[in-house]
Amino acid sequence: MELKDFKNWGSLCTRDEPVFCTNQCPLGVDVKGMGAKLNAGDFTGAYKNYSSQVLFPGIVSKICDEPCKSACLRKNIDESISVRMLEKACCDFTATKDIPSFYMPPKNKRIAVVGGGLGGLSCAVKLVRKGYDVHLYEEKDRLGGSLWEPGSHIAPEVLEEEFGRITRNDDIKLHLNTKVGSLDALAFDALYIATGRRGETFGLAGGFDPISLATAQNGVFMSGKTAGREESSVLIPIREGIRVAQSIESFLKAGRMGGEAGNHEVVPSRLSADIAGVKNKAGVKPAGPAGYTPEEAVEEAKRCLRCECKACAAACELIAYYKKKPKKIIEDVNATLNKVEAITKRVASRQINSCNLCGLCKEVCPTSLDFEEIFLASRRELHRGGSLPLAFHDFWMRDMDFSNSEDAFLVLNPLGKDTSRYLFFPGCQLGGSDPGYVTATYDYLLQRLEGGVSIMVGCCGAPAEWAGREEEHSAVIAQIKKNWEAMGSPGVILACPTCKKMFAQYLPHITVTSLWTIVAEKGMPENKKSGEGQTVTVFDSCASRHEPDVRRSVRAILKNSGYQLEELAYSGERAQCCGYGGQIHAVNLPLLDEIVSNRVKGTPYDYITYCTNCRDTFANAQKPAVHMLDLMFYDNIKARAARKPPTLTQRRENRIQLKKQLLKQIGGREMQPSVSDYSRIKVFISPEVIEKMDRNLIVAEDAQRTIHYCESTGNKIQDTSTGNLIGHLQNEVITYWVVYRPEGDGFRLESIYSHRLNIEEHVT
Repeated sequence: MELKDFKNWGSLCTRDEPVFCTNQCPLGVDVKGMGAKLNAGDFTGAYKNYSSQVLFPGIVSKICDEPCKSACLRKNIDESISVRMLEKACCDFTATKDIPSFYMPPKNKRIAVVGGGLGGLSCAVKLVRKGYDVHLYEEKDRLGGSLWEPGSHIAPEVLEEEFGRITRNDDIKLHLNTKVGSLDALAFDALYIATGRRGETFGLAGGFDPISLATAQNGVFMSGKTAGREESSVLIPIREGIRVAQSIESFLKAGRMGGEAGNHEVVPSRLSADIAGVKNKAGVKPAGPAGYTPEEAVEEAKRCLRCECKACAAACELIAYYKKKPKKIIEDVNATLNKVEAITKRVASRQINSCNLCGLCKEVCPTSLDFEEIFLASRRELHRGGSLPLAFHDFWMRDMDFSNSEDAFLVLNPLGKDTSRYLFFPGCQLGGSDPGYVTATYDYLLQRLEGGVSIMVGCCGAPAEWAGREEEHSAVIAQIKKNWEAMGSPGVILACPTCKKMFAQYLPHITVTSLWTIVAEKGMPENKKSGEGQTVTVFDSCASRHEPDVRRSVRAILKNSGYQLEELAYSGERAQCCGYGGQIHAVNLPLLDEIVSNRVKGTPYDYITYCTNCRDTFANAQKPAVHMLDLMFYDNIKARAARKPPTLTQRRENRIQLKKQLLKQIGGREMQPSVSDYSRIKVFISPEVIEKMDRNLIVAEDAQRTIHYCESTGNKIQDTSTGNLIGHLQNEVITYWVVYRPEGDGFRLESIYSHRLNIEEHVT
């Protein structure tokens, strides 16, 4: 993705699109906002908003032909909202009809309006409230035009109240009983002709532009009705009057005729609103002929769906956490990537790195807005420019390096073979969780597949990918390719969903197969205990979002094993991340906690996963969860579901142990452990401190390094009140502080923490 594309991506979001009823309304009445106020019993607030939009609320609420009803989504469930009756209720039950006015300094421009109907009066009201000197000419003795004619639906007292309020509160210069015979008789800087159908056009109908309502005479506009144009709604004259006022103001400022005051085209709203699960609720019928009572109005307002697109916010905790609309998020990303020194800040660095990069947003968004791609491209750009805080991903990069180091990385062919038909690549986290997962799976594959199975244990490079560090990621991918080619380019078997995603994207020339496809075909190990009808929930890995075969295989295995499956609301292509993805732990721990908590509460049943990160994340939150490999190779499934996940330190030790086991099992040789000065130091750590270390992404090796440095250099101080020693060590971008004391043949670690501050040491 190019950075220049980001702004265009913002236009994909439909969240700010008008709601369907408002979009269909010629006057753009905020039905959603009005309904919200009525729902709260605030009739006065609803009236104020409504009045400011329609100008003549008592009239409009009676003559409105309700074009909004045809657009109301509620009609697809039961029946449309009775908007006009709600509008009338606003007028009936408001505490006051006085609308506060705001002082506008007078402008030295004179506007003439010919015609005192709703259209002309709308234009006059809008302009006089902007401070213009407005003169309205009406040939009859009162305002309102045809509304006074026999057969009108509006009672005379309502008309008198509405027009009286206008003339009382707005300083329009009224010229009643004044028939204008020629425009030359009027003094004006701009003029609006609104004399109604078959009214006087002053010879300007011939040059009339129906889109702008402009005439051939500079500064003169004419209503569509006066020009003989048919109207789609009785509200069109008011709409045109309001819009012509805007065009006149533009003309007075810029001297150009134009605008779209006469454009009545309704552009369909792109808004997407999910009405699945909305219950049927018939419209409220008024008990009496006068309309709704306050209680009835509130009940009808509650039927409003408050249409909005919130698919991403409902599915993704990140968007809900930052309380920003997608367009604002993209604006902040742009500002962060295009920071101007001394003027702007990188406002979204933390948000960019708080994304799990799971891709769910694209799946739920009606226009496929993809924050995974946006945030990943942003991380790469920030890293290239040296602006991505390295500490955000430091732990995971070091963990990747460890997985691909001599201590843990391994490539082996079966004893006595130079090449194999298959290569098992378990990734780095499977063995980190339980070395038995890898060794048992490898034995299973050797027994079930012909042609031999070799093995490569290491990291696929996902940590570097998530960190936006393209060079390091490319190096890992290149090494995998090199080893694969050296082994004769075998077909690769993958157990980790994230590895499969990495291979598909960056090693597409390699033929890969999911372990679960093989198990679904070859069957479970013999004599495995049946699920005995137990109901469980499959937690799909977000990395398997676009792997339907993998998901089907997992479910087929479980069903054939006697399990009943209860699906999550978000599963399959709409799977949510467990929280591990994107390495957000060091960036936004509160968000991670919220994500995990929500996933744990997602089902009352035990989880079955096929990703060890998912399994261990849930187990750490005391949610019973097992990996598919637990079902294959272990008998006490209840105990496996309750198994605590290994600590970060144990995960590294497990990888070392796995390499030792495989070397001995396959290669027939012992592994010589690597030894460093700091590794010889014994450090005793309590479970409470270990828990804190895991929470802060610190492993025992970090404590050993720091204590060794303090002891070997003497750079330490003593707390005389406790006798504890305190020291620090800066290890690249992270500084570690330890509180410790000697104990037996080693040291007792009392506390350890880390930060990103550089400590400058000066020797005097």
